[in-house]
Amino acid sequence: MSTKNTKGSHTCKNCGHEFEGKVCNQCGEKVFHEHHLSAGHFFHEVIDFFYHFENKVLKTIWLNFIKPGFVTKENLRGVRIPYANPVQLYLVVNLVFYLVVSKVGVTDYIPNVGDHRYYQLSDYPAFRWASPLDKSVEKAIDTAYYHKQQAIYQALLENYSQATDEQGQVKIYGPWRRDSTHISAEQMKLMAFEETRKLSRMAFGANVKTFGKTLIFLLLPLIALVFFLLYRRKLKYYGSALTLATHFMVYNLCFYSLHALINVSPLYINNAWGGWMMKPFYFLFYNDYTAPVSGFLFGSEFEFMHLLFWMPWLFFAFRRLFNSPWWKNLLTAYFCSKTFFFFVFGILKKLVIAITIWSLH
Repeated sequence: MSTKNTKGSHTCKNCGHEFEGKVCNQCGEKVFHEHHLSAGHFFHEVIDFFYHFENKVLKTIWLNFIKPGFVTKENLRGVRIPYANPVQLYLVVNLVFYLVVSKVGVTDYIPNVGDHRYYQLSDYPAFRWASPLDKSVEKAIDTAYYHKQQAIYQALLENYSQATDEQGQVKIYGPWRRDSTHISAEQMKLMAFEETRKLSRMAFGANVKTFGKTLIFLLLPLIALVFFLLYRRKLKYYGSALTLATHFMVYNLCFYSLHALINVSPLYINNAWGGWMMKPFYFLFYNDYTAPVSGFLFGSEFEFMHLLFWMPWLFFAFRRLFNSPWWKNLLTAYFCSKTFFFFVFGILKKLVIAITIWSLH
């Protein structure tokens, strides 16, 4: 096959296709020149990549904030070059999110020991009948954690017992073995018990950070499934619902990161300053007069906080994407927000806790 026929015509080195221009229209391979091997060109490509990628990411995040559903609509109609790829965008935002929450110390998406006792299905009036199921799940997780603690406790007792002298005492060394003391068998059991509590919590805290990150990724297909079931005729494909779910989660993680920095960070300066952003809303919606109605409609104050910044985005996104009546958008946004909250804190968080306990050694 010929290499060049006319001026501007090239033979692709990857697939052998003849084309004109700078990029092969069959496989996407760029025209190669020897100067592409120079160090200057290498650094130029690196800078160019980060410059364009950063611009796309920031532009997409900004549009996703101020025009809910706009970037999704553009993606679904085939306009994708001006915006960051949904998957790449999600990975970048997810990384920033975990850096922020780790520094600030917010753990809503990273469970603590005992979080499985909150936000049960039976907390909702329509699902009171699910109370036995909730109690069974809670008991199963408590039992699993107890067995893991018992295993640690027995291992510690065995180690201490091997060091017991003829008087039934154990010699305990301090740092660098410079000093030591003797403790009795009863003191040894108490020490093993306290050490068990500390070690089990440390092991749980170390492992849950790894498994907790999967919680965010598990949310995407679940949220997309809800969107797809509600708007199947308009979305047509589950992949379209995944795109909408990705942009919703990008907004959620960005907003949550900003909320953590602005709302929670002042807590480290003065205890009275923490949570200042939500206090006016709690005063209006959870005072002695409005609390019964707000509790029925929005649940706890913690759930209300999430609904407060989820519902507006979903409302405007549904209006822009599906052109539905405002009342339908409002009800759907409310339903989706309540469903997503239960997915996160009622199901996935318990699942992460159970997997973390199972992984403890």
